[in-house]
Amino acid sequence: MPAAVDEQPNGSANDRSPSPARAPPIADSPGPRATALQNIFAQALDATIKRCSYANFAACFPTPAQYVPENLDAFWRDFTGRVGDAARNNFDQILASRNVVQSLNSLDALVQDAKKRKERAEAEANGETVKPPTPPHTLPAETLALAHLQPFLSAQSETLQSELSTTQKANTQLLSEIQAQRAELAALMSGLEHVVKDLEGSVDMLSKDGVQSLTQEILDIDDELAG
Repeated sequence: MPAAVDEQPNGSANDRSPSPARAPPIADSPGPRATALQNIFAQALDATIKRCSYANFAACFPTPAQYVPENLDAFWRDFTGRVGDAARNNFDQILASRNVVQSLNSLDALVQDAKKRKERAEAEANGETVKPPTPPHTLPAETLALAHLQPFLSAQSETLQSELSTTQKANTQLLSEIQAQRAELAALMSGLEHVVKDLEGSVDMLSKDGVQSLTQEILDIDDELAG
């Protein structure tokens, strides 16, 4: 059964009180109620075996009790011991197969948590009347479903937030690399533009008349030397 909720049934999502902290894992060692159950069983078993005293046992076997009382006493002790061991083993098997210890420990934790919340509510009330929580069976199905789904949804939300943060960091790093590559590409383009301008300037200079006549004179001199 989900914990009692103080909110109104038709309240909005923002009006809902925060979910309680996750319960700690249930211990496998017997708690107060499990220990009390084991003690009650042990006391009941001891009382039952004591009812089967040697006098009562011997009354069922008068001939051996009269002629071989030592053997009958040994048999009685072995019989009662075996009955006790068998009963204890069966009881332990039932506890293990039904998860009785864990269930009782969970009940102990729920009761302890309820007591703490009650004490906290009384302390926060400052002497005023403490408003009792809304009984869970009076809440609508939507509120009960959210109460059950809240731990799962919270865990999924934390996982998604972690993945989103990792993705954002990776995207930020990738953006930095792209910007650096763009800056490098812009620098290369600027250098190429300067080279092109230099080549164009050289072509312009070579196409001028003075340069053309000088070139012709050099070619004439080469021809004369060659002739």
